[in-house]
Amino acid sequence: MDSLNMVVYYVIQIGEHYYKHTDGVAISTEDEELAYAFTNLADAKQKAIEVEGAVRKREVSYEELQDLSEQHAEEYRQLSIEDREAIETFCQYIIDIKRDEEKVII
Repeated sequence: MDSLNMVVYYVIQIGEHYYKHTDGVAISTEDEELAYAFTNLADAKQKAIEVEGAVRKREVSYEELQDLSEQHAEEYRQLSIEDREAIETFCQYIIDIKRDEEKVII
């Protein structure tokens, strides 16, 4: 694949599982799609050493990402209004937290 037409990322495999972290807590998952995706190889290697795992390189084309985005958009449209509102509320909550972290208090 041409590097201009794809995204390269790295996951860490630990036995039959993959490294994942949530709220700063390291956990693992059997589902590679739920694994933490590193975009920096040096960071991935460092974390692999810490968790005694192996770095695995992954590539995805922009075309595939577009197809997945369209698929997810269709799945989202098929959700109930209540489910969509719950997702949107949660996303807004995360955005607000990130904005608060960026504020400088003098």
